[in-house]
Amino acid sequence: KQQKRKELKIMEIIKNTNAEAKLIFNMGIGRALLKAGCQVIDVKPDKTNKDKTVLVFKNDECFKQEFERINKEIAEKKTV
Repeated sequence: KQQKRKELKIMEIIKNTNAEAKLIFNMGIGRALLKAGCQVIDVKPDKTNKDKTVLVFKNDECFKQEFERINKEIAEKKTV
């Protein structure tokens, strides 16, 4: 159930491709984006769970390329 929510949040991010910023709720994905050099604009508390953090990334080419790469890696791991 929790995995399904994470997938829905990821899909929500993908839907809004014209936004200047993208919200990342999964810290594993956020860490991978940071390591790839993507720019964090802001860090906010999750509105639904104050114990969690949301990373706000600049929606630039670096983010788009790395987010796509990370999603492909996740998909490949699911098929194995």
